[in-house]
Amino acid sequence: MANVEELFLEGARLLTLKNFDQALEVFNQVLSLNPDYVKALEARAVIYLQKGEVDLAEEDLRCALKLEPENARIYYRLGQVYYRKKDLDQALELFNKAVELDPTYTASYMAISQVLRDKGLEEAADLELKKAITLYTELAKAKKIIDF
Repeated sequence: MANVEELFLEGARLLTLKNFDQALEVFNQVLSLNPDYVKALEARAVIYLQKGEVDLAEEDLRCALKLEPENARIYYRLGQVYYRKKDLDQALELFNKAVELDPTYTASYMAISQVLRDKGLEEAADLELKKAITLYTELAKAKKIIDF
């Protein structure tokens, strides 16, 4: 029998291929073996979001957050849940928390920009978008230097 990590990697592979139903089955297996496997909770939440099952995604992300309260990615994903629920204030708060925990998380800046744009705050949205682009550019340069 495959170990939990191997199962998770199989689920991740299926998720990458957009085989959501099969990936969901695998992540359910992983979580039946280890209910505290944060990466599987997060991956399952991604699938739930893809399927429009926002409440189930939120449930998994809240469990993951209890286990890893300093994980920026979980706040970002939870922000996506609230964005889908049209709760822009809560989404904005969560995306900002993701940035606070990981100032290099470019997706969060992009998400903040989108929320601000949806709220009609164009200038603030543009500012966040500029931050995302600048950060992305700087990270790409740094990667080039490291990978030379």
